[in-house]
Amino acid sequence: MEVIKNLFNRFRQSGILLLIGLFLIIYIAFGIVYWQQGVQQRELQDEIARLSLVVDRDLPSAEKLHADYDEANSALAPITRSAIIATLVDIAEASGIDVDPAEGKFDIPPAPDVTVTQKVGGGSYQVLSFKNISVQGDYDNVMAFISALESGETLKTMVLKRVKIEQTETETTVTLDIDLYSKPGDDSP
Repeated sequence: MEVIKNLFNRFRQSGILLLIGLFLIIYIAFGIVYWQQGVQQRELQDEIARLSLVVDRDLPSAEKLHADYDEANSALAPITRSAIIATLVDIAEASGIDVDPAEGKFDIPPAPDVTVTQKVGGGSYQVLSFKNISVQGDYDNVMAFISALESGETLKTMVLKRVKIEQTETETTVTLDIDLYSKPGDDSP
């Protein structure tokens, strides 16, 4: 009987130490979580400050949104191949490229009469492709032509698909592929 009492006393002392150890582990775990929470709170406060800058901006007016919508729709209006070619010639002339067919410095190969319809986002668009457009001239003039195309000011829905530049000491030659997106409609060559 005495042996059992000694065993319970030892177990009681071990149990108390075990209980103290368990509370200490829980206390340390809560301390670590609390310490990490402070770091997370600072990160979230920084994120809230950044998002507040975006949220505090004034929303555009309904008139501006309607004007932007109308502008996008007019840019997507169906356009003919001949109108696109005329626009490309105008851009080349404005950039200082010699567009005289006899000089051969600006060439747009005949495009096939096939119009491809491509699904983009929630809508379908007609894609007119022009491949291997050749432009030759002074480096600055050729780069001005490419910049005018990339800016999208004249042809807002045009995408440059490929640009290949070859340069000699006197002349720069560029070969381009472009796609022009529009709403499906009548396309006469």
